Order: sequence, then structure tokens, then C-alpha cells
Amino acid sequence: MKVCLYNVTTTAQYGGVESFVWEVARGLAQRGVQTTIVGGDGNIRRAYENVRVVTFPFTPRETLRKIPGFAKQYTLTKLFERLSFGKNARAFMQREHFDIIHIQKPYDLPAMKWLKRHASSKIIFGCHGTDFFPGDTRFANASDIAVSCSAFNANQVREHYNLTPRVVYNGIDPAQFFPQTPNVELRKKIAGDAQTILYAGRLVRWKGVQYLLDAVAPLSKTRNVQLLIAGEGEYRAILEQRARELGISDRVKFLGYISSDALAPYYALADVVALASYANETFSIMSTEAMACARPVVGSRFGGIPEVIADGETGFLAEPENANDFAEKIARLLDDENLRERFGKCGRERVLKLFTWDAVTERVLDAYNTILKQGIEPLGGL
Repeated sequence: MKVCLYNVTTTAQYGGVESFVWEVARGLAQRGVQTTIVGGDGNIRRAYENVRVVTFPFTPRETLRKIPGFAKQYTLTKLFERLSFGKNARAFMQREHFDIIHIQKPYDLPAMKWLKRHASSKIIFGCHGTDFFPGDTRFANASDIAVSCSAFNANQVREHYNLTPRVVYNGIDPAQFFPQTPNVELRKKIAGDAQTILYAGRLVRWKGVQYLLDAVAPLSKTRNVQLLIAGEGEYRAILEQRARELGISDRVKFLGYISSDALAPYYALADVVALASYANETFSIMSTEAMACARPVVGSRFGGIPEVIADGETGFLAEPENANDFAEKIARLLDDENLRERFGKCGRERVLKLFTWDAVTERVLDAYNTILKQGIEPLGGL
């Protein structure tokens, strides 16, 4: 089997989709699949054996947004970025005769529709969110099969494109995120003897960190607690102001950006990990990382989060934008060490079963084999 993982940002940016491509490529290569990553000109590489990397020029969205009238055309500039990449890569893609071409964004569907007229490759449409654009449904029949990062996302894709993706959850490396003894000096430095609640992620409004602040305010009146916020983003100043208004600045510590490969020791410090997203959350990498580290998680009952956190088994689900519910669920865990330990153990087991890169690769490979062996008709009929 000759497979191409096609995504312009894989070799030019860091992020969840980019990690998905790299890790699936490694898993496929380890299974003897001839694997090529086709990405945009950039310096990002992972030293994975038997993974060929080929890059092509493209016009970055940041450059396009400098054109008058395009500064806030986020969807359009992403599409043009991908079209410029597809134009430069198309001769190579046609010449290589890949059995499978796996794309990660709807923006690549136009390039794949062109390719379907000039090559016999099967197209896998990978979905990680809702990057839809006007007129995109005209190109959906370029895909032979689709995969989504959660059942929640699969339903979004089904409603928009009239096709039914398979669910292939995102993954993490359980050898990177694993249970470990808390670093005593680190804990003393950032939390003292307080019980700790950890959030790790971007600081943007829809991640709902403001509701965690609102939840900590009443908790801090009866408990010695510390909210640790690992991450950066445009919303940080507003969150800091909110903490001051609530009178809990001394109970909140902004840790700044912490790279993924340095996060595990911070999860080890946490008595509870919490996330309160109320939009755009089709999966929850943060929850899988925390559970892999055997930490109990309180997350919002929204999007793909309930597919990651097993309510009452690996953590609790709280109602989105409901600080009181978050406070109540967090308090139950802070007050019950045995429950935290049980949830943590079950969380680790759940991750090892469902959310490792090995599990992801097996599901992806099954989709590939299905389309190659059974000759499924293109989806959607659009």
C-alpha cells in the first residue's frame, strides 16, 4: 500500500492536526506501509524512520491577509493558501500514483476533485472540526471515505456534506503522558500545600476558563485551593482581570505556555484537571493527556468531550457555562481522595484502550483497507 498524508501545515506549523499526521505516518510506516507526507515548505520535521517527506511552496494565509480587504477573511485566506499549495503539488501527486491520499481539511477537497480526474488514488477525507467554506459541498464527492475525530464531529460533517464518516479518535503517546510521582519542589514553588486544579490549553473565550475562575471563587472560601492555568492566548488579560474582580488573584497562577513534552509533570501536580469549553471542541486532547496521567477530569458536557470523559468513571461532566455545576463537581473530587484515585486508574485504562496512536493508526488503516478491498462508491453523491 502506497499512502500519502497530504496537509500543507504539517511541515510548517505545530498543532493537533499536524501531530495527527506525523503520528499516523509513523504508525503506518512501522506496519510496513509505504508512507509519504506531502506538506508545505517549512522546517518542521520529526525523525521517524521510513517516512518520506516532500514539500512544496505555498502562499501563507498571513501573507494573504496583508492584502487590502483580506485582513479578516479567515476562511477565504485558508482556502487560497491550500489552493496555492495544491497547484504546486499537483504534478507530483499525479505522477506518484498513490493508492491512498489522506487529507485533513475541507479546503483540500477542490484539489482532490481535480486529482480524481487525473489519477486513480482513493481519497480519505479527514475531519477535525468545521472548516467549511461557501460552495464546499460541490467538492465532497471527491472523497471515497471520510473519517472524523469524534461522533460529535461526524454528525456535523453528516449534516453539512450528506456523508457519514467513520469515527477515528485523536490520540496521545502514553509513554509521554503517564502516572508519576509529583515533583515536590515544583509543587511547593507553584502551589504550596494547596489542593490544585489544573487547566492546560489556549486562553481564548470559548475554552471557558472564565467559568473555572467563577467556580474557584466559592471553593476558595472553604478550601485551600490553587487554580493553575497553563497556556497563553488573547484572552489572558481578561482572565487576569476577572480573577482580580473575584478577589482570587492569590488563588490563581498563570503558568504561561508549557510545551506538550513538558506538561506531564504538571498533570502530576493536579488533584483535579478541569476544562469548560462551550464551543468548537470536537475532541479533547487535554482530557486524554490528563487521563493518561491518571488524573480525574471535570469537563463540560459539550461537543466531543463526553466521548473522552466517561461520566462517573473517569471524571465528571458539568453543564457548559455553569460555574456552580463545575464548583460542585470539582468539590466532590477534592473532598474524596479514594474517588480521585479510582477515576485516575479508570482514566488511564480508557486511554490505553481507545486513545493511543496505535489505536488511531489501526482505525485509519482499517478505513484504508475497506476502501481498497471493497471498492466502496464515492460518498455523498453530490
